[in-house]
Amino acid sequence: MFEDFRLNVFVAVAREGSFTKAAAALGVSQPAVSQNVADLEKSLGVKLFERLRGEVVLTPEGEVFMKYARNILDSCSKAESMFTDLQPRTIRVAASEEIYEYVIAPALESFLKVHRDIVIERVMFGEADLTLALAKAPDSPFEPNPDAVLRLRLSVSPAMKMGDFSATHEKISYFDLLFKPSATFACTKACRLLKDYLASLL
Repeated sequence: MFEDFRLNVFVAVAREGSFTKAAAALGVSQPAVSQNVADLEKSLGVKLFERLRGEVVLTPEGEVFMKYARNILDSCSKAESMFTDLQPRTIRVAASEEIYEYVIAPALESFLKVHRDIVIERVMFGEADLTLALAKAPDSPFEPNPDAVLRLRLSVSPAMKMGDFSATHEKISYFDLLFKPSATFACTKACRLLKDYLASLL
């Protein structure tokens, strides 16, 4: 929907190492592949492939552009799927009442407005699709846990006593919101969208 087809052609040629094989993989003609690559090279003003006997390989400029092309295609895919209707479903989330009420529910408010067919149900016992839990972050707030999708910065100020002005000093703690899907839920589109959405709040 959002993608520039030339980027798909470029990635296919780099992957297959051949215009002919890329054409077969994409289901288009070989001249169409050649024309798309030529148009892309003209637009960028650089040569993306070296045409060798029997194969094509990326030039140094092509290697650099490949990183951008993959990022663009990945972003387009995520943007398109984010607004594509999902099958109606209930996602069972295991989380403490406090974490769910004060952290998860507010964070998911915008997500659920977009995906109205999804219902989040907090469960305490039994099988859950997803477990969300807080874990104390390491000393550095810049190194999140690999399973974390959200870093929380919590301010804790003790109750101030009369004449105790030191109690007004802010105390900061960092916590990671860990995202642990079940094996079956991890394979679903809903899981990927939910994880991407929460990670975008970092």
